[in-house]
Amino acid sequence: MAVPKKKTSKSRRGNRRGSNGTLDANLPHVLIDSKTGAYKLAHHIDSDGFYKDKKIIEKEKKKSTPNE
Repeated sequence: MAVPKKKTSKSRRGNRRGSNGTLDANLPHVLIDSKTGAYKLAHHIDSDGFYKDKKIIEKEKKKSTPNE
């Protein structure tokens, strides 16, 4: 019969059992943007083109038609 040589610590036991029953493991990490108040995913560019308070992408300006 297999018998453990040393006692399993509470930490190792908890690490082994920690993945069972986690509810939010499959949910994305959604944040509220501090500037706009819109929802955004963590580690993604927000709708204004900012990432970590730096402008990454410039939005394209809409071209107006000559009739307007």
